[in-house]
Amino acid sequence: MHFELVDLDAPTRALMLEEFESDAQRDRVLRSRRARPGTEAVYYDLQRAAFREGDADSLRQTLAASGIFAERQSDGKTVNVDDAAAALGDGQFIAYYTRAICRRALDEGREIEIYRGQETAVHRPESDALIGSRPDPAALLTEFRDASLEPWKIATLGKVNSGLAIKLV
Repeated sequence: MHFELVDLDAPTRALMLEEFESDAQRDRVLRSRRARPGTEAVYYDLQRAAFREGDADSLRQTLAASGIFAERQSDGKTVNVDDAAAALGDGQFIAYYTRAICRRALDEGREIEIYRGQETAVHRPESDALIGSRPDPAALLTEFRDASLEPWKIATLGKVNSGLAIKLV
């Protein structure tokens, strides 16, 4: 499902890449447990390409077609490549977009606001309650950086797959 990211422009993309490279240098880029060993370079390059000129949809599609995912999980279950690519691609793109928007807000002296960036089949009441709120960009940036390897710990933007995003105001 498509994300509508209202501030996805050249300055945001540049900051997404800076945040990604910082994580890559410190070995803090989330990897899928379903990925085959030795595919990190391909995975990193696909993210860089999406951050430069793509979106969450293009990252999801290229991940699915890349061959990085194993046929079977460690428990022997078959990997649904499309689902694995969607979970990883959407999550990573939105995380780095969020970090970039927080940095822009801080650099430009602006606020951020939570909005619904993606329609979801079910709207959780706790996610809907966050729409229109204006979290502190410095705190949100820290939260996203600290949880780069454990994104399920991020609470400010609702649960995983909430469809929430932030924009500059």
